[in-house]
Amino acid sequence: MNSKKNVRVLIAEDDSLVSQMIQRVLKLIDCTVIGEARNGQQAIEMAQNMQPDVILMDIEMPDMDGLEATFHIQASCPTPVVVLTAFDAPGLVEQAGEVGVGAYLLKPPKARDMERAITIAMARFGDMMELRRLNAELQGRNQELQARNEDLDAYAHTVAHDLKDPLSLIVAYADRLKEEARLPDTLQVYLNAIARSGRKMNNIIDELQLLASVRKAKVELKPLNMSRIIAEAQQRLVHLIEKYQAEFVIVANWPVALGHAPWIEEVWTNFLSNGIKYGGQPPRLVLGATVRTDGMARFWIRDNGPGLTPAEQAQLFKPFTQLNQHRAEGYGLGLSIVRRIVEKQGGQIGVESDGVPGQGCTFSFTLATIPADIDD
Repeated sequence: MNSKKNVRVLIAEDDSLVSQMIQRVLKLIDCTVIGEARNGQQAIEMAQNMQPDVILMDIEMPDMDGLEATFHIQASCPTPVVVLTAFDAPGLVEQAGEVGVGAYLLKPPKARDMERAITIAMARFGDMMELRRLNAELQGRNQELQARNEDLDAYAHTVAHDLKDPLSLIVAYADRLKEEARLPDTLQVYLNAIARSGRKMNNIIDELQLLASVRKAKVELKPLNMSRIIAEAQQRLVHLIEKYQAEFVIVANWPVALGHAPWIEEVWTNFLSNGIKYGGQPPRLVLGATVRTDGMARFWIRDNGPGLTPAEQAQLFKPFTQLNQHRAEGYGLGLSIVRRIVEKQGGQIGVESDGVPGQGCTFSFTLATIPADIDD
């Protein structure tokens, strides 16, 4: 056969008469026999030394059976293997496939069946080697990516540390000048802008650090005291609450959900901050929770702002997205971090809005609740 011409074959068969019969069949299909092994161990050694194109492997051989020999051959010098057996035993195909056999034949093999089996074994071997190559390439790229991520984490930590100190000084000096320099109002405006920009940059650094920690951190989910967490988030926003005269309404008792308290505090802080900034005048925020039938609790906050269009909602949780200049400060990176935080704890985040002024938006996230058969 032209497609198999010059195929170099190693025969592993302990019966010399069967081996001779196989050689006659191979000659009919233009294959070249380069060696004969009488047991499994010898087949391994000859495969390593001779590197045949294909091996015809008897299942039953002394010292080591054909399947075990095939396993060692694929580990040391991968080669297409066709197993030969006198019986079509149940489970043979599955066992042979697990050790790397490409095809199998019943004795005595016919020339047409031999040709087909060798063709199949060599084709499957090519696919297997390509898959191994792709897996090795993927592992190499993953290792390279992991190394780069570690470098980026170290760089981000260093940059954040090196930036926060001078930023703190800039803000502090700007505040000091506002209090003591008694500058004209026109210059006071510039100082206010410097201090405000410095605080905004500091918040961005904090968000980037949080984003990095969420990506690689592994946390234990524990029962949450949601009332306490929300109170802590409100305390962090006291200056904002006082500035905008924000009003809060809590319409539900909080179900006990599982999560990582520091991260959930970040979620509420972000939601509350956005609700205060982009709510009505004054902002009125309604907070609540609903326990669903699937074992998840949905926590939500509704504001009384202008709302969001469907297009704006679709872009809302993408990092570094700015809806417009007015809303750039709060929406974007912060909400993308919130999404990662919630998803890392097995929940989902969402937003609902009809885009009707005064009806605002409802932001929500879900967390698993404690199963009923677990004691508090």
